[in-house]
Amino acid sequence: MAFINKLLGGGAASKVQEAAQTVAERTPVFRFGGWQTMGAHTRPVDTRTTEQLLINIDYFAQRNPEVAQFKKELKSMKPEHLGLVSDICELANRREMLNTNIDIKAPLKDGEKSLFALLIEKLPKASKENPEALNFAQEVINQTDSTASKFFLNSFVSAFEKPEAAKHLQVTKPYVKDIAEGTLKGGYTMDYSKERNFVKSIAAYLNSEADTDKIKMLTKILKLGNEAPIENLSFDGIQFVHSKAPISQVEENMKVFPKVAEIFPKQTGEFNLTDFLTRNVNLD
Repeated sequence: MAFINKLLGGGAASKVQEAAQTVAERTPVFRFGGWQTMGAHTRPVDTRTTEQLLINIDYFAQRNPEVAQFKKELKSMKPEHLGLVSDICELANRREMLNTNIDIKAPLKDGEKSLFALLIEKLPKASKENPEALNFAQEVINQTDSTASKFFLNSFVSAFEKPEAAKHLQVTKPYVKDIAEGTLKGGYTMDYSKERNFVKSIAAYLNSEADTDKIKMLTKILKLGNEAPIENLSFDGIQFVHSKAPISQVEENMKVFPKVAEIFPKQTGEFNLTDFLTRNVNLD
């Protein structure tokens, strides 16, 4: 910069610096650039400021008519949801160099809107009326690769208009990471079998028949199982949250389990924790 000062003089150099700073301040900040781990993985915490996210929306509005149409509404959303808007825009404009690339900007059917257009249209209203849906979608994006995120959004788009599912979304959100790790692990399969299993598992927890009180118990149950001295221990979370066992009985069985776990290692075979917790157990 000293050399530029000699050529242009102090005043001109100052204007160059100001222009450079302005360009830097208006440069969009993305999350998905470059190579990324496939399957389940936790993305770095989003540290972008509200101003940076608004700049991102301007950037995508200039390049995507879907965003330009709703730019005003998108920029008026709750600040905590602007990151999701930017992430979805970035996913829509990102192409994976794989056979399983999903183009969410393509029409869903002839003459219909694209998934991207539907999402952008629904987000502003959902931010006000159904924030848990946006929070849940953000968590999925935070815990999965681009392909899984897009596959999920395709199945989830209607949920933005269903605020009645808010409680299920809220209690299931903490387990998105575990569900992703359990269904998306392993190598590349050249199909959507893993993504389909991930979405199917998510849907089972969000189903209105799933007991939200039992979903909230999963953390304690998983801890109970991890601490048990049983090598071959199985637990089916989906079966558990859809069981009809009373919560009071499950809690009683949880109290009894440590005693049973001390005895079982001397035996052989698999211990089914789901069945144990959802049955009446009487060890008196």
